[in-house]
Amino acid sequence: MILHILTKAPHSTAAIQIQQAVGEGDAVVLIEDAVTAALNPEWLAWERYQSRIFILAEDVVSRGLASIAKENALPLIDIDELVTLTEQHTKSVTWY
Repeated sequence: MILHILTKAPHSTAAIQIQQAVGEGDAVVLIEDAVTAALNPEWLAWERYQSRIFILAEDVVSRGLASIAKENALPLIDIDELVTLTEQHTKSVTWY
């Protein structure tokens, strides 16, 4: 089980590559500019592994996307929950 941490926006090369790398049982955390995926419901990752995508709440708030995340019931996590996810996965990969 791998924890994938995406830092770039959904249209970036990293975001495209991550979709090819995520395996069964892997999880994805969207941080930094990747939280703009909240604005992009067409991003294929939502369809492929939506139940395994988490979004860092602090970055959502700092980008003014909190109301959109709440309206769409997006899975927000705080920094403590991010630490817990890193402990639950045997490996983590950060996509820049």
